[in-house]
Amino acid sequence: MNVEGITVRFGGVVALEDVTFEARAGEVLGVIGPNGAGKTTLFNVIGGVQPPSAGRVVLDGNVLTALPVHRIAALGVTRTFQTPVMFWGLTVRESIVVALAARHRRVERALIPAGLGLPGERAELERLGRDADALLAGTPLEAHVASPTESLSFGQERMLEILRALAIEPRVLLLDEPLSGLSGDEIARVLALVRSARERGVCVLFVEHDLANLLAAADRFVVLDHGKKIAEGIPDAIVNDPIVLDAYIGDEIVA
Repeated sequence: MNVEGITVRFGGVVALEDVTFEARAGEVLGVIGPNGAGKTTLFNVIGGVQPPSAGRVVLDGNVLTALPVHRIAALGVTRTFQTPVMFWGLTVRESIVVALAARHRRVERALIPAGLGLPGERAELERLGRDADALLAGTPLEAHVASPTESLSFGQERMLEILRALAIEPRVLLLDEPLSGLSGDEIARVLALVRSARERGVCVLFVEHDLANLLAAADRFVVLDHGKKIAEGIPDAIVNDPIVLDAYIGDEIVA
């Protein structure tokens, strides 16, 4: 995916100015910067929520910035949010089933109770359930497949949201502060999901304030400050870049 000259203006305020970079398949690209740097606005542009004032985002020849949100999602761009979005009233397994069904545009059938519907619909629902079980296998949520989403801890909600996103088989996964509010064990488990996505060839864009863990997870970084890209490179280069140190990292990285 190529981000080309993205500029976003809100009246006289420039939120992003001529931001350009490449995000590659099978890598974790950390997007960092101080508060107000434009990270969330960048994600909004890539996901189609915010049209840019100038520039474009291109994925395999498709200009995403010319498309509505649902078309961008259909091309494989999926996003998580700082506050997990849950399907209240569904179990963990059902939440994954709905995401799997969305991949095949069969959401309505996924919501049909097992005892209802045509035989073909029941068979499809059973297949989706098996696929959901396979996705949940080996994760901390495997023991909670029948639990209602309302009963989950914040960390479990975060993991479920990421698993739902992965169920759609995205090509680009936008993670907006996925480690915020998590315990050390929960962070390790979320990072394991991120590594799994990378190994499957997903391009992961990762906004996070937890620099120590992001440095361990990211292959490359893009650094924003006041809406401008001030640096791009591998972790070692970023933490030793005097411009980045002055603008953002400072003494945090020394510890």
